[in-house]
Amino acid sequence: MNFLYKYTKKLKEYREISKVDEIARRYFVMNGFDGSLTILGLLIGYYLTNFKNPIVIFVTGISTCIAMGISGLWGAYLTERSERISNLRELEKATISNLNNTKIGSAYKFATIVVAIVDAVAPFITAFFSLMPFLFTKYLDIRTCYYISFALTFTALFVLGIFLGRISKENLFISGMKMVIAGIVSVLISVLLIRNF
Repeated sequence: MNFLYKYTKKLKEYREISKVDEIARRYFVMNGFDGSLTILGLLIGYYLTNFKNPIVIFVTGISTCIAMGISGLWGAYLTERSERISNLRELEKATISNLNNTKIGSAYKFATIVVAIVDAVAPFITAFFSLMPFLFTKYLDIRTCYYISFALTFTALFVLGIFLGRISKENLFISGMKMVIAGIVSVLISVLLIRNF
């Protein structure tokens, strides 16, 4: 228990030094939003072409978001690492000392890993949430699965908007609707493209 307490205290310290919470929140919303819109586009395409294989829909959706997650993991890790190393070098110049093996150096490494994980996981979570109905085709017909999935995707977008509204202390409903409108625009453009092919 003493080890766990010390470890938790150390992580809290790293979070405070690196200010990782704020960055992780931004990455989660951005990539959760990307995951939701990607799945929405995929579902609209399948729905309008009358595609009826739930396993293919689910696996394609999850595979797409796994690819987004891996891309996010690598991209966020390398980007955040570069930024943190640059900040550390600036601090080292100012203090005329090597900070790699200090609390600041460790906190920056911790922040890089946390941001990369959040970036990777966010699209997968929102995608899985949207695609869940296609796991229940034993009990639901495919059209119902589509409708529930659309409803869940727009719910996820609305919740992400509310989350942003809470951070910025703006009207929660308006913040939620801003995200929903982005989803509606995505649907309309997809419909126009598919109908004109």
